Amino acid sequence: MIEYYGENPAKPPNPVGAFFKTIAFLRIGTGLTLLIRHGVAAVLGAYHFLWDETPWNWAKSFAEAEIPYPHLAAPAVAMVIASVGVSWTLGFLTRFFAILFLPVIITAIGILARSASPHLEAAWLYALISFTLLLFGSGSISIDRLFRLSDQLSGSKKRRQTTSPQKP
Repeated sequence: MIEYYGENPAKPPNPVGAFFKTIAFLRIGTGLTLLIRHGVAAVLGAYHFLWDETPWNWAKSFAEAEIPYPHLAAPAVAMVIASVGVSWTLGFLTRFFAILFLPVIITAIGILARSASPHLEAAWLYALISFTLLLFGSGSISIDRLFRLSDQLSGSKKRRQTTSPQKP
């Protein structure tokens, strides 16, 4: 959909130029940023919290925000953030992980808005990027495109429409 915006779809695209014209650039950059800045540290913190029983700021923050079962919710959120970062970086099931990430980031926006945190702007940016990836998918350079996962889903819809009896 967005791959052919503004150019002739019959003309073979330049692979380097096509990368910057697709959603893949946004997806990979955001996935790497989310994974490096938040995901790795969160998963390591969750690991030490669960197995070494060391104190972790996330569990304390979740308890202060009155989130139920903070000792379980904080590691679960850490795993979601890391898996979303990996998924977006590779382009694997991008829309699924965008849907999975939206409740997490919307909850974070609510918590950060109450505390007047300077990280609120970054949370809004992640929410907007997640919504964009939900709408447009992974782009042309992704595992989804390699295995044609999005084409298989849309192809099954087309087959259902063409096999339905038509009225004269």
